[in-house]
Amino acid sequence: METVIQYLLLALALTSVQISYTESRLNEKRRDKTERRYHGTQVKDNICEITNRESKVHCYCESTEVKTATKADCWVFNGGIDESDPIWSTFNSQPYLERLTFNVRSDGALKFIPFKVIHRMKRLQKLYIHYATLNKIEKRMFSNITTLKEITLMNNKITELDFSSFTNLPSLVNLTIKENKVTEVQRDVFVDLPSLKYLDLSSNNINLAHDGCFEHLSILNDLILESNSITILTKDTFRGLANLTRLNLRSNKLSMLGALTFTELWNLNELLLDNNLLTFVSERAFDGLALLQKLSMTGNQLKAINEGLLEGVRGLELLDLRNNEIEHFTYETIKPILDNLKMKNSVLYLSGNKLICDCRLSWMKVLHNETNSEPLKLALDDVTCSLNGGQNNPYHDVTPSKSDELYEIETPKSVRDFNEDDLYDDTIQLRPEPTVQPVVSHKLVVVSLPIETLPCPRELRNGEDSLMLSSKDESFWQPNNTFRYFSSLPLVIILTLLSVF
Repeated sequence: METVIQYLLLALALTSVQISYTESRLNEKRRDKTERRYHGTQVKDNICEITNRESKVHCYCESTEVKTATKADCWVFNGGIDESDPIWSTFNSQPYLERLTFNVRSDGALKFIPFKVIHRMKRLQKLYIHYATLNKIEKRMFSNITTLKEITLMNNKITELDFSSFTNLPSLVNLTIKENKVTEVQRDVFVDLPSLKYLDLSSNNINLAHDGCFEHLSILNDLILESNSITILTKDTFRGLANLTRLNLRSNKLSMLGALTFTELWNLNELLLDNNLLTFVSERAFDGLALLQKLSMTGNQLKAINEGLLEGVRGLELLDLRNNEIEHFTYETIKPILDNLKMKNSVLYLSGNKLICDCRLSWMKVLHNETNSEPLKLALDDVTCSLNGGQNNPYHDVTPSKSDELYEIETPKSVRDFNEDDLYDDTIQLRPEPTVQPVVSHKLVVVSLPIETLPCPRELRNGEDSLMLSSKDESFWQPNNTFRYFSSLPLVIILTLLSVF
């Protein structure tokens, strides 16, 4: 019994010691969390444990223990914070942050980059600042941060990038300065960035990119200049970007591309020029892009494509020219990449143009039959053309249909009364009377048209484009066979075909 009592007393003593130790630790934590005064402002030692509602910065961390957090998402409230605010010193409690984000919740709440905080981070790899009011990125603002791999400055009202704004960042791989108000890219803004592979300057107001402004970015792979106001490019704009593989120039204000514009981009694989104002592209604009596989120029104002344009980009597997104003797209134009388009998954988009139904489109049906690419077949199924281009023609376009038939349409009485025996009667009135409502013409699916029905202007009947027809098909244009082919067509199509001549 005595032994049991002694054991119980010892256990009680140990418990008392443990309780005292625990209380001591709790009191120590409470002291660590106690607010202190600095220049009259209440702050706390740990940036990850701020509870004061009046604090201008609140950070949420995956760990709240001192010197343990690696990620911090900080929200900046209550406008008017300046660089001397004591809140910035509390970041010393978490020197090992690897990812740091500042989200500004009210306009004007943060008007500077807290570079003193950033430079104290010993392991910082990713920095994000959103919705601040920064205006100008000063010289060497981010220099000498050897661990930094990614910087994103989005929606910060930045208007100017000073010389050497981004310099001496040996580990920087990704740099994003999007949705700001930058108006030009000067030379020597991006200097000594030996690891930079991704640069996003989209959704700014850039109207001028100076010659050589990217020349120090020798290993850059991806350059995004989408949604700006760039009007002019020269062959020196992209000087030095020998390793660039993707260039996005969508939604700018380019109206023309001169010769050798992209000649410095030897390794370019993808070029996006959609939704500009392009009306002219030089025959040699893409010379030097031997590795280009994807070229997209949809949503421009191109009326013609030079027959030599694709000579310099014979490796193309995707060409997108949708929603332009192209009237003719010839066999000679497509010939340099024709073999590529027969391979699986290659594609050519031409829908939404103003193609004229004539023999210059005969290659399209042959390609449709020979290609192994299902995406290409589907894309060609959407390409339509108009007889006589819909100009000076009493028949107006209607919505195309995908059937292989040439559809009957309502014809005025003066046409319905027409007799096939009068086909060669020079006195016949081939067009409706002026008092008759003009009838509607077809927008015809190109690959649904029999090749022999495509009219061919006299100057092209023995030209290169008609060579894609078989010898039997070419006999269509012999006078003795004309009536036989016409007689199988709907009457209105006959009349419209005749009007071409």
